[in-house]
Amino acid sequence: MYNSILVTLTDRDLHFVVTRIPRDVRSLMKKYPQLVLAGGFIRATVAREKVSDVDMFGPSEEYLDKAATELALSRKGRVYKSKNAITVLAPPRMPVQFITRWLYDDPVGVVNSFDYTICQAAVYVRDLGFKISDKQQYRWESWCSPLFYPDLACKRLTYMAPERNEDAGGSILRMRKYLSRGYIIQADSMAMVIARLVKGVDWKDAKHWQDEEYSSKVICGLLREVDPLVAIDGIDMIDEHEIDKEEGHDATEKMLDDH
Repeated sequence: MYNSILVTLTDRDLHFVVTRIPRDVRSLMKKYPQLVLAGGFIRATVAREKVSDVDMFGPSEEYLDKAATELALSRKGRVYKSKNAITVLAPPRMPVQFITRWLYDDPVGVVNSFDYTICQAAVYVRDLGFKISDKQQYRWESWCSPLFYPDLACKRLTYMAPERNEDAGGSILRMRKYLSRGYIIQADSMAMVIARLVKGVDWKDAKHWQDEEYSSKVICGLLREVDPLVAIDGIDMIDEHEIDKEEGHDATEKMLDDH
């Protein structure tokens, strides 16, 4: 259920989101302009919620691996690889996940791949192709769902049934996470989330489905969390914007200097 027409973040929100991106990640995005930052970081920043990590998308696993390795070296951190992502860990710095399970050549594809409209937002760098005073010029741009703002304003989950390779229970687990944070979901969207879960059931053992214990075990097996960070315990992260303030830097001025 893709939106055929996307809109952009407001200029103020785009500016605010960019200033909240860790400085080294901003620099990395300029060096690797096919990187797209999307999803929960933008949702949490616009909603003034606590940000937990940064999700980056790109055109190939090799491209993402190269960018992740460079970031890990600069942070003197380590790299954790899973079937879904390459995660750069350098506590207490915010984790950065380079998503390898879903690969995209453009930001529009990234936005349309998210299951809930409140995460259908992306920012990226456009190289303007010229220099001023020997300094390359860039412009930060964005795309988001037309439902991003209205759904975020009323904390409503609208499920978009994306056509992507994912664990059948991924969306229902994310639904649970958002409901615990005060979000709501209407019956039609909830039914679609459940339908995606049911779609993943192997019905060849249908004769056993009257056994509730058996059924619950099968369904539980489908409820796999996609986020690789759930497998990494004991990491306490900080708000990197606070680092800027402690060091006496103003993130807004830094972003303007970067242009």
